[in-house]
Amino acid sequence: MKDLYQNQIKFVRLLKALMPSNVNLARDLMDLLEISQDAVYRRLRCETALTLDETVKICLHYSIPLEALNNEVQDVVTFQFHPLGNSLEAFRDYLVMLGGHLKSFRKHEPAHIHYAAEDIPLFYHFAYKELAEFKTMYWLKSILNVPELEMTHFPSPGNPIIGEAEIQLMYSNYSETPTTEIWTDATVDSSLKQIQFYWDAGFFVDSAAAHQVLEQMKLLVNRVSRQAETGQKLDINGASTGASYNLYLCDLMIGNNSIYVTAGHSAYSFIGYNTFNSIFTRNEEFNRQHLGWIENLKRKSIQISGMAEKIRNQFFKAQIQKIDNLKESIFD
Repeated sequence: MKDLYQNQIKFVRLLKALMPSNVNLARDLMDLLEISQDAVYRRLRCETALTLDETVKICLHYSIPLEALNNEVQDVVTFQFHPLGNSLEAFRDYLVMLGGHLKSFRKHEPAHIHYAAEDIPLFYHFAYKELAEFKTMYWLKSILNVPELEMTHFPSPGNPIIGEAEIQLMYSNYSETPTTEIWTDATVDSSLKQIQFYWDAGFFVDSAAAHQVLEQMKLLVNRVSRQAETGQKLDINGASTGASYNLYLCDLMIGNNSIYVTAGHSAYSFIGYNTFNSIFTRNEEFNRQHLGWIENLKRKSIQISGMAEKIRNQFFKAQIQKIDNLKESIFD
């Protein structure tokens, strides 16, 4: 029997490992597969074979790649991604999907995010309304070419591009998850270049709009500085969430935004592409190498959270100076 259902045994083991402790897997499968409780338990005990249709339905529902069953094929990795169309609605769906991932990770203890940041982790922007609006307009107008924003300037008139629900979902779940981040001296540069480009292109309504975005950039940098000083993440109001925070300063070029997440017994790798989108996988061999790369970056970095006070203060002072230099160039 074990030889007959060896793949199903591995599949059921994987399925159970992915389920949060507060989720009744059998009841979930009864609703999903529309079968009786007895039929579900026979499948979970591997006394009855899962049909191909049932397996595909389960994989789609729980975002499990079939490739996860066979880690012996180390040179083949299946990635998942959320395709982005050039519409506001598609982008809002993308934000909800990201926030949903974070919320799901928090349900699996212990959870931890490792974030190698070529750019400022996008979640931080959502702590500041106008900065979040600016970044969102840049992604939609300049990267995705959303038709509705073709002739608009910042700030856009009428309804905001993103709502309070998306902001809360994105930032609050990130702020409550223990995190290790690796920054470089160039991590803030891409955001400043985006602001400079919008100013030079005349996409800001006026200088006051550009000034507000830059001021909120300073607030963001100061927020990360406070987190590094205390070793704890802050909520949207600046109070400690109790989630641990580790920050490393790296002299090496990171190359792309890269995230490694552990949640319970599971691990996930998210690799950035197309400016802000990402592909992700649960492949064990890929995750092992990805974690090794991150650990190597950490070994070649200086931890500036909770220690190395002089280096930490110098680093954040230099980032604030970059923002002030851009403000001066705009208002000259």
